[in-house]
Amino acid sequence: MRRRPESSSTAPDTSAKKSSGTSKTDEEAKLNHGIQIRTARRSSFTWLTLFAVIVYSSWAVYQYQYENLPVPLTAEQAGKRGFSEVAAMKHVKALTELGPHTIGSDAIELALQYVLAELENIKKTAHWEVDVEVDLFHVTVGATRLDSGMFVDRTIIYSDLDHIVLRMLPKYAPEARENAILVSSHIDTVFSTSGYSDYFSLRKTSLCCFREGAGDCSSCVSVMLELARGISQWAHGFKNAVIFLFNTGEEEGLSGAHSFITQHPWSTTIRMAIDLEAMGIGGKSAIFQAGPHPLAVETFASVAKYPSGNIIFQDIFSSGVIKSATDFQVYREVAGLSGLDFVYADHGAVYHTKVSSVSLPLFTI
Repeated sequence: MRRRPESSSTAPDTSAKKSSGTSKTDEEAKLNHGIQIRTARRSSFTWLTLFAVIVYSSWAVYQYQYENLPVPLTAEQAGKRGFSEVAAMKHVKALTELGPHTIGSDAIELALQYVLAELENIKKTAHWEVDVEVDLFHVTVGATRLDSGMFVDRTIIYSDLDHIVLRMLPKYAPEARENAILVSSHIDTVFSTSGYSDYFSLRKTSLCCFREGAGDCSSCVSVMLELARGISQWAHGFKNAVIFLFNTGEEEGLSGAHSFITQHPWSTTIRMAIDLEAMGIGGKSAIFQAGPHPLAVETFASVAKYPSGNIIFQDIFSSGVIKSATDFQVYREVAGLSGLDFVYADHGAVYHTKVSSVSLPLFTI
């Protein structure tokens, strides 16, 4: 006898199982969605944190490179062998009070006389074991022709230029005479520089100068004068001679540097060149050209307390995008010298203009 099939009441409840499975699936989907949302939120937070770290790191690098500056010293604080920014700024004031000193002007003659008088005083007060020679060098005529830069394929004729050359070397090391390091800048300025003259304290210990040519390049000449004063007290321990070139004619096609390199007898003894320049009115002086031999920049990086430089500057300058040139081009191309070219470039918009009444703080010196 066959058994009757079981009724529907006793059959398995498949619909309940299906609904239960569906509810579990919905719960799992919601849970996974929540996990995805939380993961997305965590990812956004991570990117935001990374961005903040990059910004802070960039700011820290900038502060170290461009805002980490020495405290300006007075002459008393610097002593005989030290460098005084306050003393150098006095030279800036004296030179800029003369007005724009362009080639052929009365002001350039007064500027040369001022520099010559300061150098003669340095010679008188130098250490007794340091030989100091001061040469007023007159160039009758010459011609410049460079292979690159803004003066490429141009022949520039110059005449009647006056330079002041200072050489210091240890008295009892005659071999130093034939192995000299050149420190160079130019006394002449452009005519279009501002005529506003005032001299006062701006912030903290930063004195300012609003006068003609304070940026390009009375400040450089002033640095060289103060540097020469200090070196004159301890150059007896040097292995090299140091030559300071205060040239004229830079603003007229780099004629001053070219005439010195091609005509002055001391130029053949130079083994390295350091040029001081300005392409603005203030800021930290940094290396913007160097080489071709790496010795100079490697030595500077290892001994400088506040080293600063950027290879991008050299690449941009060499590309010709910036229509400008410095004496370093002459030393590298004509003389075949390696070395360093220093420049500061804050407030470049008013550089070489009649509205260049921007402060020149002491830390720029």
